[in-house]
Amino acid sequence: MKKKIAIIGAGELGQQIAHLVEQGALYEISGYYDDVATIGTVVGKYSVLGSTNDLFSSFRANEFDELIIGVGYNHFVERKKLFEKYSTQIPFASIIDSSCLVDYTARIGKGVVIYQGCIIDRNVIIQDNVLLNLGVVVSHDSLIKSHSFIAPRVAIAGFTEIGQCCNIGINSTVIDHIKIADNVCTGGGSVIIRDVVQSGLYVGNPLRKIDIDNK
Repeated sequence: MKKKIAIIGAGELGQQIAHLVEQGALYEISGYYDDVATIGTVVGKYSVLGSTNDLFSSFRANEFDELIIGVGYNHFVERKKLFEKYSTQIPFASIIDSSCLVDYTARIGKGVVIYQGCIIDRNVIIQDNVLLNLGVVVSHDSLIKSHSFIAPRVAIAGFTEIGQCCNIGINSTVIDHIKIADNVCTGGGSVIIRDVVQSGLYVGNPLRKIDIDNK
């Protein structure tokens, strides 16, 4: 029997995750829990069952078995708070598309979403509540810390460490033995050839920090 999964967030990301879940054989979708959408609203195929304040009672009532977060990278603080609040009492699913190549030595945390075509190499660690979008490659002995987003076609070389709540932009390249601090966002096509030690927005080849107030 399939487990029932509930998705926090009925927006675009939540709907994408619902579509990904549908492709697998492990879960059926109970519905969404969303703090903005009206309860009872049907989003695509699934209803908004309640707000996040209803999650504990719904779980105790066996309305779902596991959770996943569909709140995007524009809301990292909220995404992290949600995971930390609910993961101590409610199991979180990890959704990995069947097309992905995941080495048996890799360690995948709770609440992780891995889209189609990703390659996870030897001794990689992906911590909790991380999302890897289409075609991401994470090479051997690398670490992606909790709550981060890795955009489509990002290539991460070996022995790299990416901090918490990072958003690595589409088609970015990270060479080997790089450390990236928490709360770093990179623009599309960025090339990261040295450690990033401060949080902030970075773009370019090679990477440079952008002063948001004066850009």
